[in-house]
Amino acid sequence: MVNQPTPAYRRRALLSSIGVGATASFAGCLGGDDSEPDDENGNGDDANGDADENGDDDAEFEQAADFPDERECAVCSMVAGEYPDWNAQLIHEDGHREYFCSSGCLAAYYGAPEEFGGPDSEIEGVWVTDYETGELIDGTEAYFVEVTDEDHVDDIMMRNPTPFADREDAEAFVDEFEEYDDDDIITLESFDRELGEFYRGRFFDDDSDDGHNHSLHAA
Repeated sequence: MVNQPTPAYRRRALLSSIGVGATASFAGCLGGDDSEPDDENGNGDDANGDADENGDDDAEFEQAADFPDERECAVCSMVAGEYPDWNAQLIHEDGHREYFCSSGCLAAYYGAPEEFGGPDSEIEGVWVTDYETGELIDGTEAYFVEVTDEDHVDDIMMRNPTPFADREDAEAFVDEFEEYDDDDIITLESFDRELGEFYRGRFFDDDSDDGHNHSLHAA
């Protein structure tokens, strides 16, 4: 375990750099959104994933939806709702909503939606699971630590940009490990294709390698 005392409110176990990383199992099938019955595409809106024009669009864009029981992660195909300690979601301006098992899969999609069948529509809202509380928080206001070692967090999919609602909590996490400093704390604006390929490179449909040897931010 880490040398410094772990805060009592921390709900997830930190692992030392010589610890054993968590493993993840893959499974899943399509489901739907919570606001409307599922369509044949697994969307809880219309067949194109667009919001119902008669629905409450403002509410839809301002809050997270319940994770459908069988809806696959848009990147890795794990069932997103089965991982409440780590999952994430986003919604496009056209009302199309996607679900993810983890912030790393969200990072891959956010950086290149076209790689994962995303619509040609801006991303309007993002929600991620806070590492400290396990609650869904507004991803546009969150702070993320660029975790690079799979043994540092008992984490789904081995490695993710770790979300925090408060910068102070992100800084406290950074202080736990000598490998990180404040430059490793980023916000959603830093989520690009390079970051996505670092965390989930093997899911990108191109000729690059699996992403595990990519540097996050080249000097």
